[in-house]
Formats: sequence, C-alpha cells, structure tokens
Amino acid sequence: MVRFAHWLNWVVAFGFVIAIILSFVFGDALYAQISAKYHGRHVTETIALLRATGMLSIVVCLAVYQLFSRLLSIMETVRAGDPFIVANADRLQRIGWALFAIQVLDLAFGAIVFALDRLGIDHATWVPGFTGWIGVVMLFVLARVFRVGAAMRDDLAMTV
Repeated sequence: MVRFAHWLNWVVAFGFVIAIILSFVFGDALYAQISAKYHGRHVTETIALLRATGMLSIVVCLAVYQLFSRLLSIMETVRAGDPFIVANADRLQRIGWALFAIQVLDLAFGAIVFALDRLGIDHATWVPGFTGWIGVVMLFVLARVFRVGAAMRDDLAMTV
C-alpha cells in the first residue's frame, strides 16, 4: 500500500506540473473563463493564486516523497527483523521534518483560501489541521525513543 501511495504521489506531482504549464499555454482561455464567471473582477489575481496553489502542491509532493521513501526504508528493516537502529531514528526524524513542512504548507494553503475569499472567488473550504501538528511532535519523540533504544541495544550487545 505504501509503495502504491509513493507511486501515486509522483503521478499527482506530475499532474500539478502539467496543470501549471497548461495554465500558461492556455492562459488566454483561462483568463476568458474566469473573466466570464466573475465579470472581469480579480482575474489576474485569481490566476496567480491558482498557480501558487499548484506550486505549493508540488512542494507538498516533495515532502510526501521524503515521508514515503523513509517509511519504505523503515519497513524494510522491520521485515529484516532489526528495526531499532540509529538509521531508523534518523529516518523518523526526516519524516517528522517532512510532516512539519506539510503542516507549514497547509497554512500557506489557508492563506490562499482567505485571499480567494477576500476576492469573492469560489473555493474549497480550509480548516487548520491540529492533528498533523500532534503527529509532528510524536514523530520527533519517536525518533528520540528509537535513537536511545538503539544506543541501549548496542550497549547491551557490547556487554554480552
């Protein structure tokens, strides 16, 4: 399942890249469509915010890549029967930073939603996700637990 999600993340990132490119290629048509819907109001700003959303989404995909690639590496050590190693502590910390980046980018999405709302443009709703912030803290704590546990295991191995 994680491998599929990892692959799907690349498909989504590619889709955003294509969407941004097409927003320039078909810029006149996009401008005309938005202008017709909103009676010529705030068209340039709306297109800029849509492109910014696409760019932020690509950055989120990069963070998700970091998350999934580290998770796959951790799963390999679990399959091998040796998950409590310093490398996994480092991986968990990287996952924590990736999740932190996703949470910060989510706040940027919120700012875009507020800007669209201020302009009177239809948009999806946005609510800050507090559980993600809890997940960030938990991952950093878990990384520390893995690091200490790996050191304790190494100390024990040296005494035997």
